[in-house]
Amino acid sequence: MMNFALVGCGGMGNWHATQLQKLSDDVRVVALCDIATGCAEGYKTKYFNDAEVHHDFDAMMDKLTGTLDAVVLCTPHSLHYPMAKSALQRGVHVLTDKPMVTSSAHAYDLWGLVKQTGRHLGITFQAPYTREYQAIKNLRDAGKLGTPQIIQGWLAQGWLKPTAGKWRQVSAISGGGQMYDSGSHVLNGMMWLMNEPVVEVYCMYDTLGSPVDINGVAIMKFRSGTLGSVAIGGNSPGWNVSILLQTDTSVVRTGPHGGSLEITRNGHSTYPPVPEDDHPAAFTPHRNFVNTLLKRESPVVTVRHGVLLSALMDAIYESARTKAPVKVEPVPDDL
Repeated sequence: MMNFALVGCGGMGNWHATQLQKLSDDVRVVALCDIATGCAEGYKTKYFNDAEVHHDFDAMMDKLTGTLDAVVLCTPHSLHYPMAKSALQRGVHVLTDKPMVTSSAHAYDLWGLVKQTGRHLGITFQAPYTREYQAIKNLRDAGKLGTPQIIQGWLAQGWLKPTAGKWRQVSAISGGGQMYDSGSHVLNGMMWLMNEPVVEVYCMYDTLGSPVDINGVAIMKFRSGTLGSVAIGGNSPGWNVSILLQTDTSVVRTGPHGGSLEITRNGHSTYPPVPEDDHPAAFTPHRNFVNTLLKRESPVVTVRHGVLLSALMDAIYESARTKAPVKVEPVPDDL
């Protein structure tokens, strides 16, 4: 049985808590941490009656180091880095909500700590853990998708109004706006499917009078020469998402959170069967993280994916600021 701490007991933390409950055969949540009075207490009553309540992350880590196996971070974006660093330095594994960090310098620092400590760092981008993405990966790795030529990502969400006046629209805390928040799912999904870095990007965005980017578009080139585009909308009256991949033999349709899969060849569309698993937490970041620690599975999303996204996001915002194409800082292959 492994001892976990859940850090961040706000809205998104409910999803993390319910996923951890499904893993009770292997995981015991021994601590809950949130700076807001009442939040951790509420989670204790609702999810984990035996967990300790803490309001200071460092004090919790000082008390529990030596008995804690892992922390799950669902805090505002800019807090992921110092908390993950602190945990790794104490020999504690980390599962963090997306994005991993808000700068490539911080991403590289965590990569170094992962290599130095031998601890594991996972990221809860949902799509790569889904049956749909695993099916695409199996076809891709078997050479059955063809050679990628164009990939396109799309997201339309009513993000502007619900986040107004909150930390997601404070760039010092969030790292950016809609492109770094919900948009990170789209960009990670595209890079995970391509399985290679973006090398050049050009971006424009509109704040719509808010402190951060709300609507943004970017064009990009991957290392293989595949061309890509992404449109991230944050002021939509409805929800709509998609990722399209065109190869020389196929068109693949899915979404930045999985959920659907269509492959078109020679004018005919098919809906390939996806891998089955009757485990209640099948194909989730939390199950994969736990099974990675127990050496039952390989990690699906690693610190490398966090570095790839951070390098791309640095270039995206630099391009928007300078109004010019930007070369993405190369990410080493051995990462």
